[in-house]
Amino acid sequence: MAVTIKDVAREAGVSFSTVSKVVNNSHEISEATAVRVREVMRRLEYTPNVRAASFKRRSTRNIAFINVLQKGAGFVNSHMFEILCGVNCGLARKGYSVTLIDVSGDEKPGDTANAVISSGGYDGIIVTNWHINRDTATMLMRNSFPHIIVGKPLFESQVCWLDTNNTLYGNIAARHIADSGARDIAFIGGTAEDGITSKRLDGARAALEESGLTIRRDNIRFTDSSIGESRAAALGLLTRKDRPDGILCGNNMVAMGTMKAIHETGLNLPEDLQLITFDEYPFSRIMEPPPTIVSIDVYDFGEQVASQLLKNIRNPALHVQSYITLPELIIGKTTKKAEK
Repeated sequence: MAVTIKDVAREAGVSFSTVSKVVNNSHEISEATAVRVREVMRRLEYTPNVRAASFKRRSTRNIAFINVLQKGAGFVNSHMFEILCGVNCGLARKGYSVTLIDVSGDEKPGDTANAVISSGGYDGIIVTNWHINRDTATMLMRNSFPHIIVGKPLFESQVCWLDTNNTLYGNIAARHIADSGARDIAFIGGTAEDGITSKRLDGARAALEESGLTIRRDNIRFTDSSIGESRAAALGLLTRKDRPDGILCGNNMVAMGTMKAIHETGLNLPEDLQLITFDEYPFSRIMEPPPTIVSIDVYDFGEQVASQLLKNIRNPALHVQSYITLPELIIGKTTKKAEK
């Protein structure tokens, strides 16, 4: 038998209306009471009837955008702010507002998302793939709650998601630097566990194999994506006797550190060494010389996320799992003219 709101109230020793207010994030309830009620809800695996609550309230014209919002978050993930701007623009045109909700205090992925879905105070939710879990996915599908996950989930699920194709981006970058004459190519990226890094490396490897080239294992460096670690990784490659003649940098921060190392070793771009990276911002415009980049319009990505979510609100049965937003190759001064 399904757990009801009355079961939760009885177990928590509070009234039916108190549980209802906790579910709807009312400020009338003390934090201590709210914590106790939520703990009972978790223990009893109680799931509020979100669809009924939404029907009762009609549309809120409000969308929850869930992400880490603590100090410095914009530097750690600058793309997310640009995505948010695209989302806000797309939703504002249709009369919706966006509420930013921080997940930096979550004990485990999905805690905040679960509370937002249960509250019934939003018409839809946008959340990154790092901040949901299987319980969240189950709740979204069970309640047909309008949602878009930014990035393919880290587990198999039927939830709706949109992502950029980082394997394709790596393919394009490697193909260009190979066509420009580089033959011994290195890759410096983020951590080995980072999904974006691994997909871009996979795409690069596939493209080079088609050209009869490979990325040697000792030419692959994983870092924390900081300028300092990237510089050190690049120096380790560039000071070898058999240094590479091309470097594919997994992101802007890595490219900044790598270019510092190139300048320190007295090498010239692109005569002595070629370099290609990803993303037009935040650092590519202040690098010297201007790098060749594979650019992804993440603002456009945000607008498409908003558009798809609105479709999902109109038709909760609509299902989408797709890679969107094609990249653009912007030729800078760190690669040579492609060979014919």
